[in-house]
Amino acid sequence: MSSVENESQEYLNKKITVDDSLLMTVSWVCKYYNLGASDDALMAGIPKGRFLTSSQSLIALQNAGFSTGLVERDITEIPEQLAPVILLRKSNAGGCLFLGTETVETEDKRKATAYRVILPEISQESVVISDKEIREIYSGFAIFLKPKAKVDRRVDETELKPSGHWLLGTLWRYRRYYRSAAIATLLVNILTLASIFFTMNVYDRVVPNQAFVTLWSLAIGVITAMLFEAFARYIRAHLIDVAGKKADLVLGTLLFRQMLSIKMEHKPSSSGSFANQLREFESVRDFAASATLSAIADIPFVLFFIGIIFTIGGYLGLVPLILLPIILAISLIIQWPLAKTMKENLRESSLKQGVLIESIEGMETLKAVGGDSYMQRRWENFSALASETSMKSRRLSAMATGCFAFFQQIQTVIIVIVGVYLISAGDMTQGALIGTVMLASRATAPLGQIVGLAVRFQQAKAALESLNGLMEKPLDRDERIDYLPSPELSGNVAMSEIEFAYPAPPMQPAIPVLKKINITINRGERVAILGKIGSGKSTLLRVLARLFTPTAGQIFADGLDVTQIDPADWRKHVGFVSQDSRLFYGSLRENIMIGTPDATSKEFLRVLKLTGLDQIAAKHPLGINLPIGEMGDGLSGGQRQLVSLARSLIARPAILLLDEPTSSMDMQTENKFIEHLKTATDDQTLVVVTHRPSMLSLVDRIIVIDDGNVVADGPKDHVLASLAGKPPRSASAARQAVKPVAKKEVAVSLVKEGSATAPRESEEAAQC
Repeated sequence: MSSVENESQEYLNKKITVDDSLLMTVSWVCKYYNLGASDDALMAGIPKGRFLTSSQSLIALQNAGFSTGLVERDITEIPEQLAPVILLRKSNAGGCLFLGTETVETEDKRKATAYRVILPEISQESVVISDKEIREIYSGFAIFLKPKAKVDRRVDETELKPSGHWLLGTLWRYRRYYRSAAIATLLVNILTLASIFFTMNVYDRVVPNQAFVTLWSLAIGVITAMLFEAFARYIRAHLIDVAGKKADLVLGTLLFRQMLSIKMEHKPSSSGSFANQLREFESVRDFAASATLSAIADIPFVLFFIGIIFTIGGYLGLVPLILLPIILAISLIIQWPLAKTMKENLRESSLKQGVLIESIEGMETLKAVGGDSYMQRRWENFSALASETSMKSRRLSAMATGCFAFFQQIQTVIIVIVGVYLISAGDMTQGALIGTVMLASRATAPLGQIVGLAVRFQQAKAALESLNGLMEKPLDRDERIDYLPSPELSGNVAMSEIEFAYPAPPMQPAIPVLKKINITINRGERVAILGKIGSGKSTLLRVLARLFTPTAGQIFADGLDVTQIDPADWRKHVGFVSQDSRLFYGSLRENIMIGTPDATSKEFLRVLKLTGLDQIAAKHPLGINLPIGEMGDGLSGGQRQLVSLARSLIARPAILLLDEPTSSMDMQTENKFIEHLKTATDDQTLVVVTHRPSMLSLVDRIIVIDDGNVVADGPKDHVLASLAGKPPRSASAARQAVKPVAKKEVAVSLVKEGSATAPRESEEAAQC
């Protein structure tokens, strides 16, 4: 064994301490190209598991800003100019990095090629290994990659728009299947001629001469051709189905990830309409199915068959040639009204789906208030509209199909009439006439299929336009921004001149919700945000959590503009619990660990005890695996709130944002939770929106918001005294600590309405 092999074997035998070598390989490549991306940013939108799969690694690289391609190459066929290249290992054992080749000398003084690689789970340093050793680990598949072009400020952004369509680009990846299917289509159409020529020869040669030996010879030949034709049809359908399945998996993943990544302010207002928009992808997929593509693939052979008609039938080829533009014209004419009808049907189906989803989610409320008849009326109205447009589209399709059938029959009649005269004149044989009729029917058959597919085409076209709109919506993560790699945040946060308004319907002005908000919160500080209903408290937390982007102003974390922090990294450091305790179908454990599947059992048990969920789990036979239905069915409102809190606390965020965290809890549960939360968040920044007096015992600072403006900000006792209209114990301290209130009447009204009430043990609250 050579010295190189000895060294590399020693390297390979080192103890492996990290499981996910492929993720480490992707991280190394990001650092190599100075594309800072943390593991959380790389894994954004990817199902989290113990290992990163090869398909997921492509998505991770795209998240980091790479153009990628998975190829099958022998190790000797990988160009060094493309290094570094990610090599996938055998048996799904992760990946390693190929950096280049070197010429080494073996023990018998021969020259040999060795490979410089990095096995990231062992060391970040490269090592040279022999050809034999690399073949023992290399699966034969590699990932080629290169950084995407960045938009230069000197260049118009439109000049650097990403090329390629999300649908066509994906289908193009599987072009080898379609290329093979095209070859199969060629064979199918050529072999189809066998039965036609068989019929011609039987009528022209076998029948007049009683040539039975010839008959059986021809029969054996045509049956053989038919078997090959059937096999070619099967192969064509199989290839198209395989390509469709692969594309369907990729596109389905792409659309779902796009849906989850859309900025909240650009999300459609109707969940049902949004769901219907994704469901319409089925129309696009069905149109790309084997039957449709097979019919389209047969169209180029129309002229081929007409040419053969001219060969055996002479001028009879003019009949299908003249009918060809007529049939095409019918197909084109019907497209205009059909397109309008299908767009109306898509819109009405979306409204119908919206009513359905809304009714299912609010079934309990509808029953309680007797609103079922109202929703039933809406459902019947939209169902009637959708049925009407659907019937209109079918009627148009039936008209086109009927016209095609009429012209095809007229074609047969004309060919037979003219053919009889040609036979009587001795210019044509009986077999040639029969063959011409068969060829004419075969030539126009694909056109009939295209006419029949008109409805499906327009449905797919309307769905594709809708999906294009979805794919063009802005995302949380802007690929044009070079985010800072995994910054460690301490918990300091500041909002400077923040303004925000929710998107307004067309032709209506946007109403500002937050106006010139200036707040600074230091690490470990505990802040309560008070205010009347609709004052902007919850919106402030949503903006701070970066669920919504402010329309003006900046947010800073440790002095860094948060737009420079990857959204995945920001959400790792910021925990947010909204008023709506939304749970998902699954178990208690799955709902708590939905965002942190890699959390340890110790962390899981910690949040169970902190929130009191350990007692709930102990009362159920399945314990932590107790089933939870959709929307949290099976749990009370307070229990759902506890699960939401546990879900946020398990990640130990530096900043914790709580929006009415105990609004559905009983007093005993709330008191226990407050006591646990006091000790659990010693080093965390806590911002809580509340209307509950008991929650104020958690905080040492209060911010009061009214109509989108900060009207008071300071120490808890001083703000409460100011709101109550009573000077605090130290009037001078209050003047320094509490920001002046814009209108004293507004501040006092907050207390009168109960939006900002002090703890009962507080003297100020008692007098209030």
